[in-house]
Amino acid sequence: MRLKKAVACAVITVFLMIMAVGCGNEGTKPPQEEKPLTVGWAQWCTNLDPGDGYNGWYAVEFGMGETLVKTGKKMEIEPWLAESWERVDDNTWKIKIRDSVKFHNGKDVDGAAVKASLERTIKMNKRAPGLLDIASIEAQGNEIIVKNNKPNPSFITTLADPFAVIVDAAAAEEMGDQFMENPVLTGPFKLKKYVKDERVEVVRNEDYWGEKAKQKDVVFKSIPDANTRLMALQSGEIQVADKIPAEQTATLGKDKDLKVLSESSVRVHMLIFNLKKPGLDEISVRKAINMAVNREDLAQKVMSESGIAAAGPFPAVLPFGGSGLKGYDYNVEGAKKLLDEAGWKPGGDGVRQKDGKKLEYTFLTYKNRPELPVLMEAMQSQLKEIGIKVEIKNVENASEVMESGDFEGCIYSFSTAPTGDPQYMLETVFMTGGDNNYGSYSSEKLDALGKKLQSTFDTEERNSIAREAQQVLIDDAAFAFLVYPKIITAVDKDVEGLDITPTEYYFLDSKISYKG
Repeated sequence: MRLKKAVACAVITVFLMIMAVGCGNEGTKPPQEEKPLTVGWAQWCTNLDPGDGYNGWYAVEFGMGETLVKTGKKMEIEPWLAESWERVDDNTWKIKIRDSVKFHNGKDVDGAAVKASLERTIKMNKRAPGLLDIASIEAQGNEIIVKNNKPNPSFITTLADPFAVIVDAAAAEEMGDQFMENPVLTGPFKLKKYVKDERVEVVRNEDYWGEKAKQKDVVFKSIPDANTRLMALQSGEIQVADKIPAEQTATLGKDKDLKVLSESSVRVHMLIFNLKKPGLDEISVRKAINMAVNREDLAQKVMSESGIAAAGPFPAVLPFGGSGLKGYDYNVEGAKKLLDEAGWKPGGDGVRQKDGKKLEYTFLTYKNRPELPVLMEAMQSQLKEIGIKVEIKNVENASEVMESGDFEGCIYSFSTAPTGDPQYMLETVFMTGGDNNYGSYSSEKLDALGKKLQSTFDTEERNSIAREAQQVLIDDAAFAFLVYPKIITAVDKDVEGLDITPTEYYFLDSKISYKG
C-alpha cells in the first residue's frame, strides 16, 4: 500500500513540475522563421553575367555585384570595392582595393583579380573598350595601375557602370557558360537560385566585407506587366513593386498597408526621330513637333505630377542638367506657321502634305515602362492639332527595331548619366556613329564639343561643355526631350531601409529588411 502511495505521489510530483514549467513559459513562442522579401521587377536580365550586355545592372540591383566605385545619392563618385584612387598623370591612374574583400567562393579580391575582371569586361562588353579606353593594367598587391590610351577624364566615373562589376574571372574561365547562371561576385547577397526569365533568389552573404545584410532571403520575380505587379503587391504575393504607373500613385497612397517611395531619376523620356525619313529630315518639321508638344501637360496631367517637363536630355538633378537651357515653349499656332512657311499645307483630311507626301508617321512605343504608351497617345492628339497624323505601334524591343533602321520615330527612355558624368550619353547617343544614335543624327558642332569633353578634366568646365552641347541638340531639334520621370516604387509598410536613388540600379543592400 505504501509503495502504491509513493508511486502515486511521484507521478503527481512530476505532473506538477511539468505544469509549473509550462506555466512559467506561458506566452513564450518559438522564434519565427524570417520571411523572404519578394520583389516584383519590371524589366529582366538575359542572364546573370555582369559583363554581358546590360546584365550588370541586374547584378547590382539584386545585391550580388559591386564595382570599384559607385555613384552616391548626390551624384558624386564614392569608394566601393576601391578604397581610394589618384590620377598619377593625364593617362595614368592608381587604384587601391580594400584589403578585406572576398568573392562569394571565399577567394581574395586583390589587384590581380581586379585586373583580370576588367580585362574580361573589355573583351566581352561592346561598350567597355571605348568608354574605359585602357591601354594596360598592372597589378601590385592590392593596387592596380591603369594606363589609358589617351587622357580619359571620365575613366573613374565609368568604373561605376555596372558592366565593370568585379567578377572572379578565373572562375568564369573554368565554369564557361555556367557562369551566366551562377556568377561569382562580391556583394552582400549571393545567388541561391536562378530560373531563367522567371526569378532570381539571393541569400545573405555571411562573409561579406562590409555591413552584413539585415535580410536573409530575397526573391526577385519577373513581372513585366504593371497592373499584374500592383495586384501581386496588394494581394501580398510580393512586398515591393518596381516602376509603378504614375496614375496609380494617388490610389496606392491611401492604402494604409502600403508606402509609395518616389525619387528624382537621371532618366529622360524622349522622342527619337529617324532623320532619314521624308519630312523628318526637315528641321522645320521637327521644330514644329517640338513646339506642338505640351510638356507641362505630359508631366503634370498624363504622369500625375510624377514627371518634370524636360528642356534638354539631362535632368536638373545633375549639375549640368535642365536649368538654364532654352527649350521649346508650347506654341500650337507657332508650329502651324512654321509648317505653312515650309510648304506643308493641310489636305482635305486635315493631314499636311507637300509634293504628294503627307506628314503621317508610325511612332513606336513599348510597355516595359507603362507611362510611355500613355504619353505617346497624348502626343498623338497634340500633333493632330497641327496636321501631323501619328499611328502608334507597340513593340517588344524598341532598341532592336531602331537598330534595324526600319522606324520613323520612337518614344524611348534613357538613363542619361547613371555614373554622374555627361560623356557617356553624348558619345553613345548623340555623336556621329554612336552605338545608340538610332536616328542617324550628325552635327560637326556637337561632335567637336564631345571631343573637347573627352580631354577636359576640370569638373566645372566639363559641366559647361555639356550644357553647350545640349543647346546644340535642342536647336537642331533632332529629338524631342519630353519628361524627366521620377522613380516610383510601392512597398509593403513592413519593408524598412529601402532607399531609392537617382541611378536606379542601386536597390538591394545591407539595410533593407522585411518584418512581415
